[in-house]
Amino acid sequence: MARHIYVHNPFCVRKCPYCDFYSVTDCSCAEAFYKAAVREVKLIGSVTDENTGTNLLTDIDNKDTVYFGGGTPTVPDSRFVCELLGEIKKAFNIAPDAEITIEANPSSVTSEKLTEYLQAGFNRISLGVQSLDDEVLKVLGRLHDSKGAIDALKKISDAGFTNISADLITGVPGETLDGIKRDIGTFRDLGVKHISTYSLMLEEDTPFYDRYNKTIEEYISPELEREMYHGTRAFLNESGYETYEISNSCMPGFRSIHNSSYWNSCEYFAIGAGAHGFLGDMRYGHRDDVRAYIEEMNTITSDTYKAFLEGNVSGLKLLYIEEELSREDKMREVAFLRLRTSDGILLDEFKKVFGVEFEDVFADEVKTNIEKGLLERKERTLRLTRSGLDLANVVIKDFL
Repeated sequence: MARHIYVHNPFCVRKCPYCDFYSVTDCSCAEAFYKAAVREVKLIGSVTDENTGTNLLTDIDNKDTVYFGGGTPTVPDSRFVCELLGEIKKAFNIAPDAEITIEANPSSVTSEKLTEYLQAGFNRISLGVQSLDDEVLKVLGRLHDSKGAIDALKKISDAGFTNISADLITGVPGETLDGIKRDIGTFRDLGVKHISTYSLMLEEDTPFYDRYNKTIEEYISPELEREMYHGTRAFLNESGYETYEISNSCMPGFRSIHNSSYWNSCEYFAIGAGAHGFLGDMRYGHRDDVRAYIEEMNTITSDTYKAFLEGNVSGLKLLYIEEELSREDKMREVAFLRLRTSDGILLDEFKKVFGVEFEDVFADEVKTNIEKGLLERKERTLRLTRSGLDLANVVIKDFL
């Protein structure tokens, strides 16, 4: 079975006003953090079998993946990042053809760092561009401008990366569909193979929430936001990108294998403060505290870590169990995760795993949403219709 590892780097130069992911701007403890992360990797390696990494539904690609997210993994010294990846590859016996991704921001990539990442084994990079419109970038509080983003993409390509992803945020006050289309065209011309398009979300406890929560519709109405969403999807498809998930599109052969492992209910290990993982029946996390992470990883024993992976949190301050999933929980999660994808719910796979038909377990939910025109059955799959995409959260809630 493929193994999937997520590493959370908590360091950023500056916190973006719309972001609610865990990050800190004090990088003084970065070296200590990465040493602690190396220790966590060694602890996992000492208490788990190398075959750990089963999955609930079929992992079609069946490849190992490693994903360095954040935060901004390109902010700390590249030596720390590359050394940690080396330990991960050894501890998990990562296959040579594994997909290994690092997230980056245009303001923190250099040609030297990119060369080091490539030599260390990173073969995919996800660049947080968000927009190529300087006015939109100002609204988003980004550190780069459009020229900086384009220069960064050129550096990434020149360094030798061929699997390049770029992020766009849609629905930003002042943004237009024509502007988004121009950005996509530029990405395509620069060799970007994967594009993630995220609708702006107003998350509580962020400056954007305080600024726009009561007035966002003055800048962009729900109707205009949906028009932009569908217009973006259509233009992506016209440009050669296949939309394979609500927010993700790619050139053929360039789906994110790591992200697909989440939607396929695969298990994955988590490393680092703020990281979350899924093993067996357990979803678990590391608390959002860099210094507590450093302290606990420097004192925890392999026996204690092993006990945690078996569900015992006694004496731990940092690691915690978010929830333990029952068989019924896992069936509901299939609907929650797979309805995000263009492939939808694979009915044969569901029956193979659970021994029952999905439409027997969720008969009323399926019938109701098909009658509303929000779900469609195609051969042995169930997926959202175009109207269903607009009400995805409502449909998914019916199954939870």
